[in-house]
Amino acid sequence: MKVMSRRTVAGTTYIFGKGGGLITFKWPANERPSTRSDRLTVGFSTSLKDGILVRIDSAPGLGDYLMLHIEQGKIGVTFNIGTMDISVRENSTPVNDGKYHVVRFTRNGGNATLQVDNWSINEHFPGATTDNERLEIATKKFPLKYTRPVVDWLQEKGRQLTIFNTQAMVTIGGSDRSRPFQGQLSGLYYNGLKVLNMAAEGNPNIKINGSVRLVGDTPSVAGSARTTAQPPEMSTTFIETTTTMSTTTTRKHRSSPTIQQTTDDIVSSAECSSDDEDLEECDSGRAGGLG
Repeated sequence: MKVMSRRTVAGTTYIFGKGGGLITFKWPANERPSTRSDRLTVGFSTSLKDGILVRIDSAPGLGDYLMLHIEQGKIGVTFNIGTMDISVRENSTPVNDGKYHVVRFTRNGGNATLQVDNWSINEHFPGATTDNERLEIATKKFPLKYTRPVVDWLQEKGRQLTIFNTQAMVTIGGSDRSRPFQGQLSGLYYNGLKVLNMAAEGNPNIKINGSVRLVGDTPSVAGSARTTAQPPEMSTTFIETTTTMSTTTTRKHRSSPTIQQTTDDIVSSAECSSDDEDLEECDSGRAGGLG
């Protein structure tokens, strides 16, 4: 029996060629999840300066998405959960060096972390404005009879939405958006879905098009001092925020805040297409049969 080294990632590997390729997974219409927290992990190697590795999109008309991509040789994630595009990026070192890297991304509401191998963790934490601060601003600038409606409006506009609504599709390879990835992708994990494994097993919800070739397990990376391939932690965290400002910071060897994992990461099914944070009209529960 083969013993896997801690510096080896066990996972299905696909090679994306020069012609561009695409692996597409679509959730069944009645199993589309909505999430407060997301975790994405994938191993990759490439010499490409620009390309989309993975993108997750909500149902048509909603506009929520999450995209892992390389731009000018630097890897990052951009996501939008109803307000604006938010980005977190590894700016210190290019990753298009042809070496094998593992990238880990977590999202908790509007908060996000991104880590490549064992490098410094890149963090994005939106600023927050309290109700009392909003009230103080409103009472200074508006007549008393208008204060409450103005405060309500400020709260609605300032709230950082936390729900990635009604996820419909995962696309791997970027060729559908004219930013094709070229290189190796291994062991992709997204919220319990091992999409590359599912593709290799012939899952009926997955289609493969273009220059895509199944290889197998990832190679050992014992020769790389800055590369780690420890199995990704699957814990999730949840931080509710309200925001009017946002900043992105990089902090050396700092881990993201951790709260005990619950089954509330996926908060609704296809019936929820609203950005209402209370989600009163939505049914809670995990998407069945896909993990």
